[in-house]
Amino acid sequence: MRQNTHQKKESSSTTTDSVCGIQAKGLVSVGLPAYNRPGPLRRMLEIITSQTYRNLEIIVSDNASSDSGVKEVVEEFLLCDPRIKYYRQERNIGLLPNAEFVLKKSTGEYFTWVSDDDWRSPEFIELLVAELEKDKAINLAFCDYHEVREDGSRATEYPPTHLKVFKPFQSRCRLLRTLSYYLQDAFRGKCNLFYSVFRKAALDTLDFREISGSYLNINTDSLLVFNMLQKGPAAIVSEAMCTLTCGNQKHYAGEFGGQWVSGRSFFCKFRALWAEHRRDAVLFIKNAESFTEKIFIGSAFLPRFALFFSAAAARKIYKTAGKGIPESAQVEVSDPKGLQLPNVTLVAMATRNVEETVCALEYSCRGVKFGSVKLLSHYTPPGLCRNPEIEFLRIEKAKDIDEWSYNIIYGLNVHIKTDFALLVHADGFVVNPASWRKEFMDYDYIGAPWPLPTDDFSYRDVNGNIVRVGNSVSLRSKRLLELPVKLNLPWEPYHGFYNEDGFICVKNRHIYEANGIKFAPLEVARYFSHEAMIPEVKGIKPFAFHKWAGSNSCYPRFKAIC
Repeated sequence: MRQNTHQKKESSSTTTDSVCGIQAKGLVSVGLPAYNRPGPLRRMLEIITSQTYRNLEIIVSDNASSDSGVKEVVEEFLLCDPRIKYYRQERNIGLLPNAEFVLKKSTGEYFTWVSDDDWRSPEFIELLVAELEKDKAINLAFCDYHEVREDGSRATEYPPTHLKVFKPFQSRCRLLRTLSYYLQDAFRGKCNLFYSVFRKAALDTLDFREISGSYLNINTDSLLVFNMLQKGPAAIVSEAMCTLTCGNQKHYAGEFGGQWVSGRSFFCKFRALWAEHRRDAVLFIKNAESFTEKIFIGSAFLPRFALFFSAAAARKIYKTAGKGIPESAQVEVSDPKGLQLPNVTLVAMATRNVEETVCALEYSCRGVKFGSVKLLSHYTPPGLCRNPEIEFLRIEKAKDIDEWSYNIIYGLNVHIKTDFALLVHADGFVVNPASWRKEFMDYDYIGAPWPLPTDDFSYRDVNGNIVRVGNSVSLRSKRLLELPVKLNLPWEPYHGFYNEDGFICVKNRHIYEANGIKFAPLEVARYFSHEAMIPEVKGIKPFAFHKWAGSNSCYPRFKAIC
């Protein structure tokens, strides 16, 4: 039940230690196998030591690197972070034994592997441990992620999201989990559950050497995950908090697997691929604990091979024809010679579609120089690092649109230091900088024109007057943002809804106006932003927009790969 005053409800938009450093009880062991490459190693140590979950032990196993820089980097971090444990192998023991070594040296309640060429959000461990703490039947937790190339660019030939890929692995039905895992093409990313946060007690029941075939099986990561899924379901969170680098040894998602080598005859390729998949089936059957699973996997071999072969052939043909998935257009960063808005903060508050929101912020900066650009979210999305102009501020995740609206009304003001805030979303942002008008800043609030209501109560203030301008994509003055807290305005619904723009523009409009707040009229707002396709906006190019109706359909739709 909603409280009558905002003081009785703690705002989740305030950044506090309780938000940024939530601690579960268990120690998390982070295993980092290393071999040469001191530069990427430094980057990964910076990422891990900066995790918001602080109760860590970080185990680095140097696999007899010939580059002395590896030891130097680790020793540098050891000076300021006692959580790091450094081991150097006397000889190169191999990739898989080194991965097993860091696991055996770990003492935590939870465990995760990381590679030096990957990336993790600062909240990665914290949010995944929280999933394991919720349900003791779950032994591994992972998130959505992106495949990237070695230069950091998005590898668009892979699925844009892996949530549907991982969905069967969350089932409480063991046979559905294990059979789905076996049937699924590795190209879709199932093997990358190897980088989950695991419950270590469950990992400790596995014989790494046996699973890996005495360290000879290249798909050991898949087999280990398969064994874990036999013990219980996976927890998958929707946030993309991880990037994994493709095109290196730990990925094997080529068009036709490792045996599809150009220059060989079709028959030779087919025979080699058949042998590879047959060997794979034997390994999965060997690792299956129940007789039922062994039977199902054996029966599924031919359908799996047929599906894989047809999908791989389609990818090969698609690529050969030059019709690969196109790279998304790179948005331009702000142009210091363009529109200057030093007293405006471009801001977005997002706990869903966060990556798309980053794209919207970047797009809004084309040809505009804002006083500051801020993203308020509960986690750091992958694309944020490419634009240093965007300041990240962590908030708690809003559980629904009502809580999001509450945070806009009572919490946004503390993050705004300029005279104005321009609020944008993944589906509403700046599109025509040349349409900016100085008169926009004569008002405390300007949004998009609203249509005339078809009933006798919508869009009407307390005096019965029809309100023609609203919308959350809007320019708001700092004093407008501060007023609800200053006056202790109650958080109450308007016609059953808690929409923040209705709270400001309709329900409490008379209070705002009594305190000197000026609302832009429709005659001005129609040049600022468009949402509804009403006659008053026809033929006008707006500065911003919200949603893709009518003439707005020409504006970009971001798919988290910008």
